[in-house]
Amino acid sequence: MTSPRTYPLPAVELAGLVDDYLYGCQPVADCGVCTALAAELTGAREAKDHGTAYDAVAEIRNHPHPVKRKP
Repeated sequence: MTSPRTYPLPAVELAGLVDDYLYGCQPVADCGVCTALAAELTGAREAKDHGTAYDAVAEIRNHPHPVKRKP
């Protein structure tokens, strides 16, 4: 008889498709706030700090930009 596992398995890393869905966003090119958040996102993803990365993505997505109307 085998003894039951008493420790957790290593974390499962999801495929890149899921990462693109969760972290995919388009910062506006001329916006300083979006540029800073994109840099924060890159650093958090490299450090595998998923909570901070998702917060940065959510802020980029929700950051308001005025809509340019054609005259």
